[in-house]
Amino acid sequence: MSNPTGYRFSAHTCARVAQTVDREVACELWNGFCNRIGTLECADGDENRIGFGEATYLPLGEGEEYTLCVRPEGVGLQGRDAATLMRAFCALLLRIEQDTSEKDTFWVAAGEVRGAFTVSRRMIHLCVFPETDFSMLRRLARLCGLFSYTHVVLEFWGMLQYDCMQELAWGHAFSKEQIAGVIRELRAMGVEPIPMINHLGHASSCRIDSGKHVVLDQNPRLQSLFTPDGWCWNIFSPASRALLRQMRHELYELFGEGEYFHIGCDEAHIFSSEYYPMSGLCDYLSGLTAEVIAEGRRPILWGDMIVPYDTNSECPERVEAALKQEVRMRPLMSALHPQSVIADWHYDIKTSPIPSIEHFLEAGFDVVGCPWDNVANIDAQYAMAQEAQTYGLMMTTWHTLHSGMSSMLYFARKCGFPKSPWSDYTGHRNLEIATLLRKVTSEALPYAETGFSHRQTAEVISW
Repeated sequence: MSNPTGYRFSAHTCARVAQTVDREVACELWNGFCNRIGTLECADGDENRIGFGEATYLPLGEGEEYTLCVRPEGVGLQGRDAATLMRAFCALLLRIEQDTSEKDTFWVAAGEVRGAFTVSRRMIHLCVFPETDFSMLRRLARLCGLFSYTHVVLEFWGMLQYDCMQELAWGHAFSKEQIAGVIRELRAMGVEPIPMINHLGHASSCRIDSGKHVVLDQNPRLQSLFTPDGWCWNIFSPASRALLRQMRHELYELFGEGEYFHIGCDEAHIFSSEYYPMSGLCDYLSGLTAEVIAEGRRPILWGDMIVPYDTNSECPERVEAALKQEVRMRPLMSALHPQSVIADWHYDIKTSPIPSIEHFLEAGFDVVGCPWDNVANIDAQYAMAQEAQTYGLMMTTWHTLHSGMSSMLYFARKCGFPKSPWSDYTGHRNLEIATLLRKVTSEALPYAETGFSHRQTAEVISW
């Protein structure tokens, strides 16, 4: 229905747009959110502003990333920089509704939106698996920007073609040209992409459940690059360190300028046993984190190899055993470069405070809490971020993203992502995400690439 107090516009509308905005992406988003009916024509506008009609621009208050003002005579968007201006544009897109009383006409309800977020660094970690559709990866990049994430970590599980070694990728892996397009999409959405290579555990670039190994399944002669079980990199091998260094530099070139590099380093269980001396791991992490700093990036690493997972358990026996192990591993804390950022994941934690985060903060590190696909876990990590004023939060998604995208939205809302006018109609976040996935692109997709799963049923149905 029509809204007399809102701003109305036809299928073809004009806007004054700051030159820092990626107009190709903005126009495609506009078309998608106007149900592929509307088109946007961009003229040059003022710095950090987008205006429609007789726009009113609201001044930015303390802590606000952007403002949006909708009045019958015009719409004004203002950001602090190019990234926050794009978040303001996304906030406007969410408010567009089609006028059913008049063909090809749309409106936005009058009102104001102030982009004030409760977490300044809102990160998300995305895994690019061999089963990841490229079209889905592109839509996820846009969805992350729409949800006002500030950083996206991209981890390629054998799905990026490196120049330094062919066996680092499966035969159907994405080219650098393809991923460069995704990186451009992220930057256009106001998101900083963070490259990632796991430098310790997960060296197989495969989930342990699959039993696959991207390098050794293609060329077992390269076994010396890894521990005997293949799960970790051989940190005592100069060839392994040199290869990882080459991989990093290829990603630096591909990703462009940025503040961080995620070095992973989780679940390297062989190094927490007596099989390898702890001094070797300390030397490795000391040299690695210092090297990444010298390369111009702050290393991010998972925290579980430094403070054992069970220090956050509710079982006293497990905590006691973990603390004994922690004493043995304490030298790792001193080995890290002080500018390292600890990404602390604990998926069974449902309450705050979180002991391991307190431990890292007391040692002087910047810490981001990392929840997963559980509302109570997200709530606990968010509460800890508020209470301890941590460096930020990082949503993790792993292999459950297709069935847990509602957590991605819940996390964003928890941090201050605004609702659309229709978001409460059903109360089901998956329906909202499905709607938004349709709108972030103007492409017509084949069946398997629509929605967020390849198929509707787990089994083939035979009648």
